[in-house]
Amino acid sequence: MEISTTVLLCPRNDEESLTILRLAEAIGLSMVVSSQPHGAKLAKESHLLERILEINPQVNTVVIVEIPGSKEEEMLRAQGLDVHVIDHHRYDEVDRRNAKSSLEQFCEYFKLNDEKISALGFLPKEISWVAAIDRGFVWELREQGYAPEEIQQALAYYRTLTLQLGEARREKEETAAKIAWEAREEKNGILMVRSVADDISIRDALSFLVATTFEKPQTVFIVQGHRRMYVQDTDAASALFDRFGGFTFGGDRCWGILKDDGNLPKEEEILEVLVRAIGARV
Repeated sequence: MEISTTVLLCPRNDEESLTILRLAEAIGLSMVVSSQPHGAKLAKESHLLERILEINPQVNTVVIVEIPGSKEEEMLRAQGLDVHVIDHHRYDEVDRRNAKSSLEQFCEYFKLNDEKISALGFLPKEISWVAAIDRGFVWELREQGYAPEEIQQALAYYRTLTLQLGEARREKEETAAKIAWEAREEKNGILMVRSVADDISIRDALSFLVATTFEKPQTVFIVQGHRRMYVQDTDAASALFDRFGGFTFGGDRCWGILKDDGNLPKEEEILEVLVRAIGARV
């Protein structure tokens, strides 16, 4: 693997992808940055081959981060390119589950150990914080044995990355999440949170509110506008995926679905699966 002949295709839609892009820039990697939000698909990357060749005419390897598309990957391979996928989600069309976060996989692939990360001007502990939060959010930091004061440092650093993604948009998300959280309902252990906002995603901001309210993970059912649904921190994530498709994340303990046409499952159908899978009563 040669940096000079490798192109990274990566979105810039959350704190982990932002960190990957910053590391990629530091090692001199050619990059095609996707403008797609969460739920990105390779099929939606227009003129992909042309963009890759434009950024690096000498390319022979393409590393794709969290933008699934088996058909498009094979098309790139048919052009003589070696395609390496970095991901840890399960989607309708392909299973990319991995115990390691995408950030950890990126560092492993490009042989970025703590010594090299430090030499590039980054703090290894900050990279580790981002990776842990992406794998299992605040609960993962606690699981790894971080002291409360270091968890607060990790969250403060994560917040600086959040603001780099767009302060106005993030403030809008946090405001919408707070309104939805304050109006939450509970149905026998399942927290129901609803938001009418369709143009933003409240899931990340809502996760922080859950973590500051509870000491342990809580099953949260999020209805986000007319296009998104999530169930977080549940043993039923796989059952929900098997029934409705969508995607899983967070160590296969979270499930989500995005439907641009608004054709989402009914809330009652989701709750029915939760009842059957984990014995919750509604």
